[in-house]
Amino acid sequence: MLPQKTLQKKLLVPVFIIVSLTILSITAVVTIIVKDQFQQAELNRIYYETDALKKRLGQLMYGQNFRYLMLTLSNAKETNPAILFFLLTDGNGKILIADNEAFINQNSFPVASIQDKNAPLYDNLKQAKGEIVPDRFKIYLSQLTTDIRDKKLIKGRNMEIIFDAIWEISYLGEKMGELRVGFSRQRMKQNLWILTGAMLGTGFLVLLVTLFMIFLVIRQNMFPLAAFVGKLSLLHQNPSGQNLRNNIANISLEGKRTEVEEILNLKRAFRNIRDLFVSNWDQLEDHRRNLEQMVEDRTIELHEMNEKLRLQIQERKEIESRLLNVQKLEAVGTLAGGIAHEFNNLFMAITGNATLIQRRTKEGHPNIEKAEKIRELVDTGSRSIQQLLGFARSGKYDPGPLNLNLVLRRNMSIFCASRKDLEIRTAYCPDLWSVQADRSQMEQVIMNLLLNASEAMPKKGCLQVETKNVVLDKKFISRGKVVSGRFVLFCIKDEGSGIEEKILPRIFDPFFTTKPMGVGTGMGLASVFGITDNHGGVTTVDSSPGKGSVFCVYLPALESNTSG
Repeated sequence: MLPQKTLQKKLLVPVFIIVSLTILSITAVVTIIVKDQFQQAELNRIYYETDALKKRLGQLMYGQNFRYLMLTLSNAKETNPAILFFLLTDGNGKILIADNEAFINQNSFPVASIQDKNAPLYDNLKQAKGEIVPDRFKIYLSQLTTDIRDKKLIKGRNMEIIFDAIWEISYLGEKMGELRVGFSRQRMKQNLWILTGAMLGTGFLVLLVTLFMIFLVIRQNMFPLAAFVGKLSLLHQNPSGQNLRNNIANISLEGKRTEVEEILNLKRAFRNIRDLFVSNWDQLEDHRRNLEQMVEDRTIELHEMNEKLRLQIQERKEIESRLLNVQKLEAVGTLAGGIAHEFNNLFMAITGNATLIQRRTKEGHPNIEKAEKIRELVDTGSRSIQQLLGFARSGKYDPGPLNLNLVLRRNMSIFCASRKDLEIRTAYCPDLWSVQADRSQMEQVIMNLLLNASEAMPKKGCLQVETKNVVLDKKFISRGKVVSGRFVLFCIKDEGSGIEEKILPRIFDPFFTTKPMGVGTGMGLASVFGITDNHGGVTTVDSSPGKGSVFCVYLPALESNTSG
């Protein structure tokens, strides 16, 4: 149906433009004519209304009855919402009566300014066509110079154009003064808009009816072509494959006597194209089937090979990562085992000599304090050796069923006493599973993580501790490690400065630290990782600079929930 729509558009669009321009032109001309008629009718209405008012004013002015003059004009303004202002002047132009008492006894009226006194819109001398008119009446276009209000309602706005009616009032042949009344043009404008809208609506309705009639005529004359295009439109339903061939072969192209010669020639030409297309399609379809089968078989083989290769690469990366960690642990374990004994002997000797110095030195001598400093440094070195052994060794001190909630509560009470400036939030799982672990090692892991979070928040902040039970199914967690099964998870979250992305992979390496020389040993997080790994668990970290860090420890859960 697409060609039919295109032809209809080519015919309908010019007709629509021509009819629309014609209706708009007629509406514009009629609007101009009606506007003049509306304005003339409004001017005549103003003339008759003010004429009736003027006749009552002459005698009152002659008798100088200003009170009744004011009442008469005020009543006229209240009964006619179109009146914006009024004023009555004497023969010298002095204001006698006005709706605004501020202008009485003045010689000027600044509220409205006549645009052109030489071009009145209405002049009763011209309207009378030679008849004798006792009093002169004119209507001008004036512009307001201020807002005119009726109580709180604005009746006329600044710069608004109004009708300004002026009567010359006389009594017994004597000129008494002038009556000036300002009328709003809003009612005339509203009537004009209503009429214009009605005319446009009528024109639009006529336009729709006209287009509908033209559409019916065009459609009736194009019906043979539309029927042929309707048959061809079946090709759009399934534009490819065997359906395309069947749709083309099933198109009926029989000509009718009522059809014009151009459509008959079009059907004959398309019949030849149809027969040639169907014949060639059948040949190509045979070749396509054979080629598709070959490509499909080869594609399946490639997919299988790619999947095997991907799995092998992934498995190799995981093995290499685990092997690297194992080699690192073995190297550190060998080093730690070799030097631990020597260092401990050295530390014992140094401690013994420092004690001997203290005993043989007189009280108050500076060497006593220096010897005590030596003993403190030896204790620090011993703790570093213990942390190194905790990271590297494969055995456990005293493993047994353990409930991490109890260990966490005990360590949290000690930690909270040292950092009362921190806000502590805990969320312990009430039915937490038990783990097979050494209590002292777990306390070391927890305390190292708490101290690490504390150092990340030197002033204040919020520290959150959470425990939960989780079940993992071949989940990739950390350092190429994929785990499955039941695990007990505890997380410690701080609001510190966070860890930069470039150093995040190295934070668990032994002796790696970002602290100044002499402040940290770099074994805190390394021992956490080593102890957790020795217990068959995993340590993970999630950190963003400026947003804090979250350290999580996964430990395998026991089949039963026995706590220790």
